Amino acid sequence: MKVLKLHPLMTVSLLQMQFQRLLSCNIAVYMRNSPANAFDTLGEAGFHEEMLIEFPIDETLSLREFEEELEDKFNFTLELCNKDNKPFTNKSMHLFQLIASFSDGRTHNNEYNAQLDITLERLLNNNRQGPQQIAC
Repeated sequence: MKVLKLHPLMTVSLLQMQFQRLLSCNIAVYMRNSPANAFDTLGEAGFHEEMLIEFPIDETLSLREFEEELEDKFNFTLELCNKDNKPFTNKSMHLFQLIASFSDGRTHNNEYNAQLDITLERLLNNNRQGPQQIAC
């Protein structure tokens, strides 16, 4: 099962890396109907949760249903895109079809996956420690 990890301090670029790893596609994230910057956080884009959310991906959903479900649950807008960052025109295609069409026998880069996991872990550890105290 594929699980999307979301945190309010996660940047848009880190979310994009997750989508590339999990669904073999790119995404565009929007803030107030404008494309978000890669360094904007999900919190700035409208994600109002205060902790890490692990969201299982239902691969039987269509692209449209998946985008709508994320928008409804997490209050930020995204659009699934192909490798050229152009939005998919066939929104009725199911996620499992998307994954199959891009994977076509290629193996995932384990080093890339490990780096993403390390980055997520670092983000969460920094958040748990809270603000740093400065001694005078």
